[in-house]
Amino acid sequence: MADEILNLNVGGCIYTTSRSTLTRYPDSMLGSMFSGRLQWPAVDDCHRYIIDGDGPTFRHILNFLRRSKLILPDGFQEWDILSAEADYYQIQELIQLIDVKRIRRPGGPTYEFVEVEFQRGSGKYQWRIFGKPNIIHQILTDNDYFICVATLEEYTTQSPSQDVIGRAECTGYTLIPCDTPRNNTPMPQHSDPHLSRVRLFRGITKFGFTLISTSSLAHTHKWTFSRKEVADD
Repeated sequence: MADEILNLNVGGCIYTTSRSTLTRYPDSMLGSMFSGRLQWPAVDDCHRYIIDGDGPTFRHILNFLRRSKLILPDGFQEWDILSAEADYYQIQELIQLIDVKRIRRPGGPTYEFVEVEFQRGSGKYQWRIFGKPNIIHQILTDNDYFICVATLEEYTTQSPSQDVIGRAECTGYTLIPCDTPRNNTPMPQHSDPHLSRVRLFRGITKFGFTLISTSSLAHTHKWTFSRKEVADD
């Protein structure tokens, strides 16, 4: 079955795209609207769907929907408008990338990133943490919480982490709760992932990281932290 071609009128700017592009992120406003879960938008005299957004900025929104990448022109400065539009359309993956690219723009301070991923399925859950190995080692050797490294894996598949942290720097660790923390105080087995999240996030923020974005897709949740780069000793 051929993909349906749609014409849009976004703030007076005319765009042509496909229904599959607009519904690529089903939980977004556009995904809900053009899949029929929300009320269909009105049409103008030429039967183009009217979207009450910033017309010129929508080109960046649409390009992200097409390619799942945020590619902006050199010297781009309209971050507030782009961020507001991404929030309006509720595209969580785009919101995350905007936050990261905004603070990593050329000429600005250099930042370091840590990304935490939580996956739930079939009654089980799994935590992963991504970042520079020296940063993760520093976080995980702190003795104030009970998360420890189960396995070390090179993350070679395409992942949002590579956009956030950088392909060359992106190393992933799978995490498990420790039965006994480093101070040898007995700890119960934990089945509640939220308790692990609190302890893990507390350990990350202790080293100067701040939560800058979150995203959720199906059974996967991601949190991205950043801090100004710390010089090596």
